[in-house]
Amino acid sequence: MGSKSRIAKYIVPIIQRYIDENNIDTYIEPFVGGANIIDKINCNIRIGSDLNKYLIALLNHAKRELPLYESVSKELYDKARTAFNNGNTSEFEDWQIGNIGFLASYNGRWFDGGWAKPGYEKTKNGQRYRDYYRESKDNLLIQAPNLKDIIFNSCDYNEYELFGCVIYCDPPYVNTKQYANATKFNYDEFWNTMRFWSQDNIVLVSEQSAPEDFKCIWEQEVSRSIKATDKSKSTEKLFIYNCEDSYLKTK
Repeated sequence: MGSKSRIAKYIVPIIQRYIDENNIDTYIEPFVGGANIIDKINCNIRIGSDLNKYLIALLNHAKRELPLYESVSKELYDKARTAFNNGNTSEFEDWQIGNIGFLASYNGRWFDGGWAKPGYEKTKNGQRYRDYYRESKDNLLIQAPNLKDIIFNSCDYNEYELFGCVIYCDPPYVNTKQYANATKFNYDEFWNTMRFWSQDNIVLVSEQSAPEDFKCIWEQEVSRSIKATDKSKSTEKLFIYNCEDSYLKTK
């Protein structure tokens, strides 16, 4: 959970500049994920949403600084995953499913990555013990005070009707491994929505590639894994709509 924490220091100033220079009052993230961008944005109204209701329940729980699971065993993880996969989570509250599914899954992959078993990993300085769940939980607890004034809700991104906002979108990346609930993501519809929103709003999109009418305004190579021994990299990019009918060009 929270892959954008690795690039927040780069893209938050870019987003903030668009807000400040255009006197924007409302900032929206329709794919809020771990809220690692929105929690650093300064704007009168901040709204974060996601289609996953368990994620939103977890964020709303955390922003009230309520306790999380002290630990998540393999047995508890398997029980929650089975309940979710069977569509019957009545034994759990929504925030509990979110807590287990995001914080206790390897790489935060929402039950797709398997239980994040604690143990030793090899680093250039020798063996290091990692308790992945505790690291994820502690990070969320530290983050919690910065979530207090954010409005979190569960909805599909295309349910929004927006005007005069700065919108940052971090959709499922094309040609990468997706969460199970994002495998049918309609990219054509998404980019058409970004074009439509861009007529009345400032829209910024994180992706690795974009259609030709979107301009890359920033890029950076970043690590793809939480494991010290995994040296795989990807190039993160930030795009903005670059046509004459965009909000910035018609102001």
